[in-house]
Parts: sequence; C-alpha cells; structure tokens
Amino acid sequence: MAYQRPEDLIRAIFDDLVDVKRKAILQAAERARSEVLEIFKTEGRSHDVRWQDLNEGYLRAKIKQGFSEKKLHKTTTLKQSISTAHKGDFAIVGTPVFYGLFHEEGTNKIPARPFMKPAFESMQAKTEKIVAAILRES
Repeated sequence: MAYQRPEDLIRAIFDDLVDVKRKAILQAAERARSEVLEIFKTEGRSHDVRWQDLNEGYLRAKIKQGFSEKKLHKTTTLKQSISTAHKGDFAIVGTPVFYGLFHEEGTNKIPARPFMKPAFESMQAKTEKIVAAILRES
C-alpha cells in the first residue's frame, strides 16, 4: 500500500505495533494460565517446584471423606478458578479465591505450595518468543 503522506505511514506502523502488543499480551496471559494449570496437574514438578507432602492425618481424613489425595485438589475450586482478564494494555492471570494466597505463600499452618510465581517466572523467558512469533506472522 502506497502512503501519500509520511504521517499516514507512521499511523499505519503505530497501529500495527498496537495490534502486535495486544496479541502478545493476550497470548502471554493465556500461556501463563496454561502453565499455572500444568503446575496444578503436576503438583509443581513441571516447573521444578517441590510441594511439601500433605500431613498424614490430613491425607487420611481427606481420602476417607472421598476427596482426591492430590495436593491443592480437595474440591478443585482453586484450580478451576484460575482465569485471565484483559483490558487495554494489560492482562491479569489469577484467582478470586481468597485462600489461593495462603497456598501460594504459605501460613504458619499451611506450607507454601506456589503455583502462580513459578508460572510467571517461566513466562518471563517466553514472552520475547511470543512477540517474535507474532511479528513473523504480521
């Protein structure tokens, strides 16, 4: 496409960059969500995170009540709540479940079993590749 004025070319380049940025944000957020879910599935092992074993008494009671023996899977509410939201220049990946932070950071009674931080640390290295792939497609 031929541009009659330099400002038309600049506007087209700017619009393309805005589109690339939007696509990169959305793809990175969805990829981060997928990584968080993978961490749940593997109980941290997919990201070299060692989740502490469940207390034996708690584990027995949990199984007796018919719940999964997996860590952070008692009702699956936390895992199912992991979602993305986006607006403008940013996206959020997280959970509205209030006790998610207790599991992520740990408390004096609950050991830390991080699921968000390892995913985002992993995504820092992958974001550049996401942007490069989008630029190749454009």
